[in-house]
Formats: sequence, structure tokens, C-alpha cells
Amino acid sequence: KTGVRGWCLKFMSMKLQACLVLLMVRAAAHSNLIWPKPRNAIDSQDPRWADGKSPDIWQPQLGPVLGQACACRNGSETCNIGQACLWMSVGCSIGCQECDGGQDGHGGTNPNSKDRCAGGKNATNNDPLHRTFNRGCTGSCIGSDKDWTRFNPWRAPGSAPVYDPCGRAGGGPMPTAGKGDYVTTAFAKLGDMGSKLPRQPSGAVWKAGEVVEPLWSVRANHGGGWQYRLCPADADLTEACFQSNPMEFAGNSKMMMSNGTMLPLNSTFVSTGTLPAGSTWQMLPIPMTRGGPDLQQMGYQFDPPCYDPTPPAVLGQGICSGEWISNITMYDSVRVPANLPAGDLSLIHI
Repeated sequence: KTGVRGWCLKFMSMKLQACLVLLMVRAAAHSNLIWPKPRNAIDSQDPRWADGKSPDIWQPQLGPVLGQACACRNGSETCNIGQACLWMSVGCSIGCQECDGGQDGHGGTNPNSKDRCAGGKNATNNDPLHRTFNRGCTGSCIGSDKDWTRFNPWRAPGSAPVYDPCGRAGGGPMPTAGKGDYVTTAFAKLGDMGSKLPRQPSGAVWKAGEVVEPLWSVRANHGGGWQYRLCPADADLTEACFQSNPMEFAGNSKMMMSNGTMLPLNSTFVSTGTLPAGSTWQMLPIPMTRGGPDLQQMGYQFDPPCYDPTPPAVLGQGICSGEWISNITMYDSVRVPANLPAGDLSLIHI
């Protein structure tokens, strides 16, 4: 789905409080921020989601834990994040002023090969080793009709619009194919904006200048990459505010693979053609199981980061690869800026 992911949370570091937003780009990948716990996990307070349960089951053959909509793994602890993976923005092309939610006659978003607002922006992330789909498109292919991902968010990281930097419940004003939906609770309903949710305690204590390790996971893999950013929590939580304060990665990430083994990664960082200008993003290292403009071409879109003998399958998952993923977790290394002022702040991971 063409769009971005978004979550918000607050954390405390001495006198510092912050709201963390994680946005997953190139597609509206259903993803979970696991720790620190985001405000978008508010539905974990609903008894139907208590203790890692969920009434929304995508894959009943995997059981009530791994088969649920926002399935994830939090090490040896319960992954209790409610419907966090359903806060996103759907129908968002680079260079556009707004997302279309997969509506307004623009057609489907999963997959997307359209310039959804006819804005004409050119892709800036053209290195095939920095892309998560269609890596064989090089040279004169770039920008042509064969370059079918060229309007999607990861092709110009930071240049696609969002409904809300903290995501929108279900991704837009109406349900869309590919699990663009949301189960109504006492806390939220389809179409709600994440920045309007009440702040929730995250359980994190982060100090200015230190290196921290947030955890997150992909549930439905559409490729892309991510970045962390800050915004004063007493300011309007807008994309422009977050873009003014990008954070830096402190080193390579790690991955807890589906077999429970921790894998050190040789992370792929992207800083050319990004917004904020010159800021660093990281590419998702988990390859999708199929590609092509109609997703009919079976095969990993790039080499998995581990030895993974699992054959690519529609909605399948391997050890460090997959499309619908239940128990692979990313562990990032991010530095908290040393010059943070005292007071409330907001953090995003785009």
C-alpha cells in the first residue's frame, strides 16, 4: 500500500518527556512499535486485547497469538500493543500534498504504481541496493513505466504526505483492501488521528546523549525504510515539526529472527535524496516474498540477511524474510540528542 506508518508515545529522561512516532515508509506496512510502548497501543487496555490477546485474527491456522492482526514478539515478554499496526496513512505518493486513502477514483494501493496526485515528482532513491523492490530496474529504466515503484514513499524518503504523523486508524477515512480497517473500541475508531490520542506511559527512561534501543516489527511487509525524529510535545504534532529534528542512528541494528536467534545486521543507511535533506534513513532488511506491479512474480526481492531455506510464498514467512510476519523483531541503535532542552518532546521514526 502506498503510504506510511505512524505511532506516538512519550518517554521520560530526567526532565525530558517525549512523544515517539514511528513511520514505516514506501508502503503502509502494518508494523508494530513494541518498545517503548506507543499511545497507539491504547487498545491494549480493552479486555479483548489484554495480555496480548486479540479478537481480530488474520491467520487462524497460526493460532490466537501468532495469527492475530498485530502479532509481534517482545523477547520473552508478552507483546501487548493492541491495534498499533493499524495506525497508518494509505494512498500517499511522493510530492503530493495529501494522501487519498485509496479513494477518489485513484484505484488500489496494494501494490501501487501510480502518481496518485499527478504531481510529477521524480524518485531520488534510485540506487538498486537501497531499494526493496524491482532492483533490476537500473539505467534508462529509472523513471520509465517499468520503474513501477517510482512514485512510492521509499523512492524519496520523507517526501510523501501523511494524514497524521502519529498515523490514522485504519489508514484513512474508509476501509481499504489489504487489511486497511480497524476494530472500534471505547478508545478509537476507524479514521481517528493518532496525535489526538491521550498520552500513555511508555515505561522508558532515556537520557540525553545516550544510545537507546527501541524495538519494532513488521506485520505486513511492503518494503521501505525508517527514521526517528523529535518534536516538542506542547507544539502541534505536525510532519513539519518532526522533520525539523531528525535523530541519528548510532550503529547497525539487530534482528531477532523467527527461530529466536539474534542476528547482527549490516544495516543499509540512506542519506541521499532524503528529507530532511541529508538526514539518514535505514532500509528494511526483510525481503518480501513476491514482486512486480501486480505482485505475481514469486521470489525474494533481495537476499535475506540470514541463511533462510524457506521457499517464498504468498503471505508466507521465513526465518528472516516474509510477507505476513508474526515474530521477527527489529532492535535499533539510536542516539538521543545531547542538546535536548528540558521539557516535553516528541520523537518519530519514519
